[in-house]
Amino acid sequence: MVNNPLAYGWQQIFVTLDSKEPLVSEQKASLDWLGIKFGTDKSSIGHDYLNFYERYLASIREHAVKILEIGILGGASLAVWESYFQNGVIIGADIDKTTKRFARHRVKVEIIDQSNIEHLTQIALKHGPFDVIIDDGSHMWEHQITTLRTLFPFLKNTAFYIVEDLQTNFGSMAADYRGVASISCVEYLKKLVDFRVGCEQVDCSKEEDAFLRTYGRAMNSINFFRHACLIEKTSQENSADEALLAIEDAQTVPVSLLAHLATQGDKVGKSGWVRATRRPAGIQGFSINVQAGIPCQLRYRARSAAGVWSEWACDGKFVGTRGLADNLTGFSVQLAEESQRMFTLQAIGQFAASPDIIEMHTDDCVSSTGRHPLVGMQVVVRPRHTQQ
Repeated sequence: MVNNPLAYGWQQIFVTLDSKEPLVSEQKASLDWLGIKFGTDKSSIGHDYLNFYERYLASIREHAVKILEIGILGGASLAVWESYFQNGVIIGADIDKTTKRFARHRVKVEIIDQSNIEHLTQIALKHGPFDVIIDDGSHMWEHQITTLRTLFPFLKNTAFYIVEDLQTNFGSMAADYRGVASISCVEYLKKLVDFRVGCEQVDCSKEEDAFLRTYGRAMNSINFFRHACLIEKTSQENSADEALLAIEDAQTVPVSLLAHLATQGDKVGKSGWVRATRRPAGIQGFSINVQAGIPCQLRYRARSAAGVWSEWACDGKFVGTRGLADNLTGFSVQLAEESQRMFTLQAIGQFAASPDIIEMHTDDCVSSTGRHPLVGMQVVVRPRHTQQ
């Protein structure tokens, strides 16, 4: 890492006396070199963010990424992202209408108010999902927190969220940037740290903030740097692993299964199945939803580590626990009586210490010992007229 701007000297930044070509091509230049070239304060001449970011962003440099940056100012950082991600699309957002002048082929500019949730949502729906989101906007505490809560769900399954200029949360700068916020963005990020580091030992069921409950354990890492924080989001979908049981017929009822996993947080399986992809991990609670408009009702319950069954639930109500280190040892699913005439049900479970799957018998899906943690679930509902 180069922290002395003079170390770059004439050899890297400027052209040779007998050539109009730079000695370092932009295709191979470091992120910090580009930052110095275009004059952004993110370079090592200023905050030195770019050397930090490149540790994470280098792996996606050649990808067809989408980058969203809140806060454009003089357009220097847009030029950096455009040059570094030469296959990417860069979206800049600012409240200043004059920043429209920075729009060009791969650089889009949107005029928004960062404090307006609707504006943030509109830009996310128009251009997302994103590979990288950078908040370099107003630096007001409530704007930083609102932007994080609103835009984080629009990151791709494996992506990065960056908050810059967090020094505004401290000391003499706090009075100018506090606004109406009850806590600073750094204090809010520390709540995420509690859920990530404390993991299943922290009871998130008592946390009223839905963002913290949902994403507190859905992050690979939370990385603090001088004046900045970079969050690595992890996948919440099942695209990286396989269903417990392959379904050959296509005519199945859309079922969404949400499970809370130890060390991973909430994981959503939109195709009716979910599986823990890390070890150690177990399913601690779940909910099931049938797609709206389909006249099929399911009821379900969960079996705790102590062998105690929960009450029956339906319509997406959560059963089990979140963050209490109490892995389930079984589950049950049933079709409501009026649904049994039109649909059939198949439920499958997988348990720790065994690669075998267990189909539900007499309504219950429990391991052979009754003690092994549940690590995978699948619920398949079919219309009866499709059965042979």
